[in-house]
Amino acid sequence: MKTMKKLMALTLAFVMAMALAIPSFAVETAGKDFDAPLTITGLTNGDEAHFYQVIKWVGNETGNVNGWKAVSPFDTVLDKDTLTAVLSDGKIDSDLAGKLAVKANGEGTTIVASDGAAVLENSTPGMWMAIIKPVDPATVYNPVFISGDYNVTSGGTSYAIGDYNGDAVAKKSPLTLTKEGEDSKTVDSDGKHTVAVGDTMTFTVTTTIPGYGDVYTKPVFELTDTLNGLALNGDSVTVTDPSGLTKGNQYSVKDVTSDGYTLAFSDGYLKTVKTPTSVTITYTAVVTVDAKDAINQTDNEVTLKFSNNPNDQNDYGILKDTTQHYTFTLDASGIGGGDKTSQKGTKTSELVKIGVDANGQPITEKTETSTIEDGTKESWEGPLSGAVFGLFTNEGGTTPLKDKDNKDVTATTGSDGRMTFAGLDAGTYYIKEISAPTGFVTSDKVYKVDIVADTEEVTVTETEQGKEVTYQTDVLKSYTVTITDLETNTTTEAAKYTFANKAETTSNDIQWTELTCVEHPFPFTNTKGVELPSTGGIGTKIFYALGAVLVIGAGVVLVSRKRALD
Repeated sequence: MKTMKKLMALTLAFVMAMALAIPSFAVETAGKDFDAPLTITGLTNGDEAHFYQVIKWVGNETGNVNGWKAVSPFDTVLDKDTLTAVLSDGKIDSDLAGKLAVKANGEGTTIVASDGAAVLENSTPGMWMAIIKPVDPATVYNPVFISGDYNVTSGGTSYAIGDYNGDAVAKKSPLTLTKEGEDSKTVDSDGKHTVAVGDTMTFTVTTTIPGYGDVYTKPVFELTDTLNGLALNGDSVTVTDPSGLTKGNQYSVKDVTSDGYTLAFSDGYLKTVKTPTSVTITYTAVVTVDAKDAINQTDNEVTLKFSNNPNDQNDYGILKDTTQHYTFTLDASGIGGGDKTSQKGTKTSELVKIGVDANGQPITEKTETSTIEDGTKESWEGPLSGAVFGLFTNEGGTTPLKDKDNKDVTATTGSDGRMTFAGLDAGTYYIKEISAPTGFVTSDKVYKVDIVADTEEVTVTETEQGKEVTYQTDVLKSYTVTITDLETNTTTEAAKYTFANKAETTSNDIQWTELTCVEHPFPFTNTKGVELPSTGGIGTKIFYALGAVLVIGAGVVLVSRKRALD
């Protein structure tokens, strides 16, 4: 009887041992006896989900923890204690996720997302990690973990790994990058695109830090801002949002020159950012461009370099944005920035000075012709040099416009009659003659001059640091110069300049590809007067004295006649 009992006990133990071994055999023979397929949602169509198996079911195989075992090369991270902890609470924290992501080799099993999801049909029981490569370069994903339970067919026993079963939602951080500038001393309604030399501009850069957490062991988030035609106030570069960040601790400002700076957030701070966080950077700069071309375009750009691949922390995403700002010159030495060969090196001629006699006829037979044309050429006879004009900010012509050095803005006409006013903002000005050349009468008429600019948004695609970037920016479409005779209230469109713009992938600048100009030079006249002696000698005093004697003499004669009649 005792022998029989021992035999029955051994038989029972063998059966139990075989029952425990069934899952291991089942995996090898059936392979799909588990919750499948595995689905990740929250993706953008075209995203690539690269699946890597991290933990697999091995049953009684040596080294298992409750039937599960880490897959190489992840077993160097998921040692027995760590694996036990994961299976116990079913959680992968951000630090462990980052360590696992770095270990992923090759492309894994790649599934391209459609209908907002990536579905892994053919898999085996265990935990899988998916590293998402976004189709949109302005998106950052953290690794996604998902698992399929192992279900024993007989008996309904289920072996599960935490709460990752069957499906998961990708954690997405959409990034944006915008740069805007505002002129604090504007004379027109558009302080973002047109400026004057000497103006102070306030720039605002906004972006988003992804929810890095500890997933990235050494995350990078760095902005480089480059200025052209502006002088940066280096001390003004500040992170205003999030509030409370300190320079030198959470972020640093380096490579500061008058032409720009680089601002980098510390990896220590970035690893504390668990959810997408908005960032605002502000600074000021002074407009310095002083070229005398008709239009001076200043291209100012910001680029963002950011970690976007937890599997390769030397791989970065790039975003870019630009602002274009324009200053204008009346009667300029040439058209700036255009690539239309026929217009290069030519002069604009919105404002011209001519000398006329008492009958309004030109004093000389000399003729000047506008070299910017579209159709009929415009010309003027009797160009007059030496006339001094000023720009004013009020209709009465009593408040002078000031330049960057706080001096009155004036211009003297050359031998062709042109007068040059450079570095102007778009807007309304008033022009008046201050002094006429010798022998001519100074005009007291005031004219209104309107410079109106029109911009348009274009889409630019370029290659930046080996990455293709696409962004929208505003560029100049056209501008007009209109002059109004305030005395007669008559208006003349003196000039209209129209530009066609295109963005080229081989260039970092917006290119003016076509330039059409229509000009109607507006003539300011000076009437020939009585030529008086120049300074030196007796000058004009003798004429004043002679006039006084004549007046007194006439008075004596009138008094004498009156007495005689009496």
